[in-house]
Amino acid sequence: MPNIEYTSAEGHEGDATCVAYFGNQLFSGGADGKIRIWSDTLQLLSTVNAHDAYIYCMAVNEHGKLYSSSCDGHVKYMLPPYEDASVQELFRCDDAIQAMYCNGTVLYTGDDKGVVTTWSNDRMLFKYNLVEEVKSLAGEEKLIYTVRDLDVVISVLAEGKSGRYTNKAVLPGKSPLKLLGPMVNGKRSYLAFLDRTGMGLQLVNNLPEHKFSHIWQLPQCHDWIVNSICGDEQHLYSGGYDNKVKGWTDLSASQPRALGEVEVGSCVNSICCGANNAVYIASSDGFIRCAKFV
Repeated sequence: MPNIEYTSAEGHEGDATCVAYFGNQLFSGGADGKIRIWSDTLQLLSTVNAHDAYIYCMAVNEHGKLYSSSCDGHVKYMLPPYEDASVQELFRCDDAIQAMYCNGTVLYTGDDKGVVTTWSNDRMLFKYNLVEEVKSLAGEEKLIYTVRDLDVVISVLAEGKSGRYTNKAVLPGKSPLKLLGPMVNGKRSYLAFLDRTGMGLQLVNNLPEHKFSHIWQLPQCHDWIVNSICGDEQHLYSGGYDNKVKGWTDLSASQPRALGEVEVGSCVNSICCGANNAVYIASSDGFIRCAKFV
């Protein structure tokens, strides 16, 4: 039976807006501009004064470098030991960076003007003008996955030193999106995202031979709009305005098997997967929770 195993003893001032997990530690960002670092049982390890404004999102690369963006246009990063002195600025802009994603050491940032920028070793590689506001994104090999409110767009990056791309597929759907499932030849097996109502889930094949064919759709699986999804090799989780986080498994079947749900008690802003099947939840009451479904 799914349950909330741990709840943080203290929270952010205002909303807890985003969570990320790396190396048996959880990072939470908040409307207070702070990043808090927690043990996997939600014991507070430290608090970093990372931003002067509301934190939109975070992403962590394979070396544990944590990137964060805030509503004042700053994108910053830090490495262990994750303290005030280790916070550095990557860039500052007039646009809202609402989505970030790390694949290996490459960082992808997406803004409200539709520009996706790739970075390596904290140096800008290319800018891709995808036209539509980027609310959620992912990157894998030569593909960029972006979505706003109507369509998931999968773009193929051109070879060589350019910011050119071509559209590979356009799928009806809404933010957020997530790559998940087993790795096969360097690619995640599945791509999950919402339907256009924002309350139903869809899963498509991400492997090249399947050409993004649908595996299943779950219409109206939440009563209110979903804000966040996460997943691992075997499970998919979703949470949103209905104050609930729900889980599914048997993802390759024609319909997934429901694992049940947990009631959070406030709006779910962000979720992420941790070790040992833990699901971490950031919500509008500022607190962080750890749920187990299996």
